[in-house]
Amino acid sequence: MDLCKDALKNVPLFSDLTDQELRVLAETGSRRRYPEKTIVFQEGELGEVLLIILSGKVKVLLLGKGGEEFILTMLGSGNFFGEMSILESAPRSATVMTTEPCEFFLLWQKDLEALIHKRPLILMKVLKHVSQRLRQTTELIRSLVMYDVVGRVGRCLLNLAEKHAGLANGQLLVPNRPSFQELAKMVGCSRESLSRTIKTLKDSGCISVTRNTIYINKNWE
Repeated sequence: MDLCKDALKNVPLFSDLTDQELRVLAETGSRRRYPEKTIVFQEGELGEVLLIILSGKVKVLLLGKGGEEFILTMLGSGNFFGEMSILESAPRSATVMTTEPCEFFLLWQKDLEALIHKRPLILMKVLKHVSQRLRQTTELIRSLVMYDVVGRVGRCLLNLAEKHAGLANGQLLVPNRPSFQELAKMVGCSRESLSRTIKTLKDSGCISVTRNTIYINKNWE
């Protein structure tokens, strides 16, 4: 239980709770493991639970009628999703799938409502988080409409780097980078087009790519 309490303490949503409140919260929720490439929930399902990622990584996506994917974002340890279930019992707006083995902490709507009644600041944090994701979605739509593939890839990489706020030798970092197939689905292009774009950016000195990390030249930003 202490392990779960400590994990919750590192989630910004609950950072202001006391140790006792975190302990009660940890006792209220439950933990669940999912293997790689497992659908956590699907678009259209009724949302009644918020999930916090204790370990692993997921992708939030929209599925086309033919099964094609468009990735909205990717989330790792310490992030949470399903937050709209706190505000309303409505169908899920996207599908979430694990990209590696994951463990989640689940909090049900009725338990969150009881906690929010005692600590209204949590609701403000949720609303701030929802607002941030709405802005990200707006920027995503703007990118798809207004930019070519190079521009879309560039904005996508900068957004990923911004989430991690990491620097190394004056370069922005995208650690635990998505695969090129996943990046292609995030910017709405083919895998081949993404590979050509990455090569163009590498040849021009804008980025460098290793097995797990993308480094972005800050002069390009």
